Amino acid sequence: MARLKVGWNQRGRGRSLDDIGSAISFNIWQIAGQAVLDLENEGFQTDTQSQRLDVLTEFAAFLLQLVDRIVYDQFDLEQRNGIISAAGLHMAGILQDNRLDTDGEGDFRKQFLTVLNQRIGDYSQCQFNQIDGPSFIFYRMLGDHVSAQMGEKDNKWITGYIIDIAGEKLHKSIKRILPGLIDPAKRGLEPEHDHLDISKNYD
Repeated sequence: MARLKVGWNQRGRGRSLDDIGSAISFNIWQIAGQAVLDLENEGFQTDTQSQRLDVLTEFAAFLLQLVDRIVYDQFDLEQRNGIISAAGLHMAGILQDNRLDTDGEGDFRKQFLTVLNQRIGDYSQCQFNQIDGPSFIFYRMLGDHVSAQMGEKDNKWITGYIIDIAGEKLHKSIKRILPGLIDPAKRGLEPEHDHLDISKNYD
């Protein structure tokens, strides 16, 4: 697993919304990939690399929603939407490259963005606290989505594992790296990016 990016090189340089989103997407991908490995190390079975990417997609979508909640008060709405949109689009590109290796030709980028948009709606009613993190319902919904991607042999146990162990680990991992990316970038955001016409959907 690649090391997480917890800060910036060339710290004096201004950062665009796309820069921030790209750095966040890299970290989300690494954390989500580790979560898949943790599942397998706990004895939960995945059969193909394609299935692993299905599970990774669910972890990534969850993590992106956590980022949106964590930075809620740190950026204005337009900036926050730009960062989340950029992160989603960068992850879609990473997913596309991986899917081409495992599944052959196809527009996997669009499929990934569709899942992200669906999860915006799914998680929108779940509560999040800046101190305690995601609610029980938030974690349970993640567990149900991950279970749906796993085989029948293990899926009845996965939601409990997500609620009890994996969900909190995901939250702590993304929360740990965000300050080093967000705080310097927030100070250096260039005014020219303030006018971008962006929306929360990733279409």
